[in-house]
Amino acid sequence: MKEIIQSLIEFRKAVDPIYKGSRAQYGKYADLQTVLQTITPVLSEHGLFLSQSFDSCALQTTLYHISGESISSVCQLVVADGRNPLHAWGAAVTYQRRYAVLSLLGLATEDDDGDSMEHRMTKPKQDDNSDFL
Repeated sequence: MKEIIQSLIEFRKAVDPIYKGSRAQYGKYADLQTVLQTITPVLSEHGLFLSQSFDSCALQTTLYHISGESISSVCQLVVADGRNPLHAWGAAVTYQRRYAVLSLLGLATEDDDGDSMEHRMTKPKQDDNSDFL
């Protein structure tokens, strides 16, 4: 696992931030296309290839290294009930593919929500009432 880990470390240093450019009911997010467009060229530069496939009702995500080493992750597909079963299944696959990729690579999308929360949590400077006494 020495070579894949070293390449993954170099990949993490080189990959650009993944920006949240899509909107959904609960706010902004980075869609699967944005994630893959950001990471794929950098993975290739470091001898890495990402593959996702299905095994029964599970999604398997595998990161391969040119040396033959690999790291895999498997997660059960969770499909929400919906009016159109194929749409619900497709939405679940896309959603879980995105999170599986980010998780396996140890990445997160740009945390603009966290940045804005930090500003809200900054306490205003309080008067020490030194003039009062």
